[in-house]
Amino acid sequence: MTVHRNGVSVPEAVREILTRNYPVYQCLKMKLMNFHSLAGFIQPQVQQLSGKEASVNTLVVAIKRFSDTLPNSKSPDPSKVLKDARISLSSGIVDVTIRAPKTQFSTIVKELSNAAGELSEFPHIFPLSNSIKLILPAEDYALVRTRMEHLQEPATQANVSKLILNLSPRAEMTPGIASYITELLFRNGVNILDAFLGYGDIIMVVADKDGPLAYDVLQREIHGSTQVEEWKS
Repeated sequence: MTVHRNGVSVPEAVREILTRNYPVYQCLKMKLMNFHSLAGFIQPQVQQLSGKEASVNTLVVAIKRFSDTLPNSKSPDPSKVLKDARISLSSGIVDVTIRAPKTQFSTIVKELSNAAGELSEFPHIFPLSNSIKLILPAEDYALVRTRMEHLQEPATQANVSKLILNLSPRAEMTPGIASYITELLFRNGVNILDAFLGYGDIIMVVADKDGPLAYDVLQREIHGSTQVEEWKS
């Protein structure tokens, strides 16, 4: 339930509600939305958020002004592009950055591979320009750290969650799919700490507290929305 906040104007409430609703946001960008139908739909939400009553005509004006600020661009349709995607969420993860010259990369990866049999799962390993990024469970990091004592002290982010979004081949080939997903999470209040795009997978690291929210947001997009077609009419 949305609780009204002091000082939020009707236009600000309209902007926040529309920005956080991805299907409506995209329809507005493509100029496919019936403003009067949308105004009637968000009227109760605007009152809850702002604490102010606003007529449909007032909301239509606010919606139009917001729509005019959006570029007219075609974006992936989440109900189609993400239809066959699968998502998993793991908590209790550590995001590790090992700073080392590239000449040591092969040795570090070999040491990690040798330790794999003692780990609960093989870590995600991402070589960067001057460091290696590891994403792995906290209990596994305790073991990995003893193997890496001869290296520079790694930088770690503990108490984070890992989301893996496995895309269908069609979604993977859709231009802008990664930016669409990261923008979607950002607009819903999820701060992505790290993100990596692999072959068919998008791996994201978020704070533990944001993990369930990110999972729910992505699940809603995967299942799509039948309301979009109703709002277009």
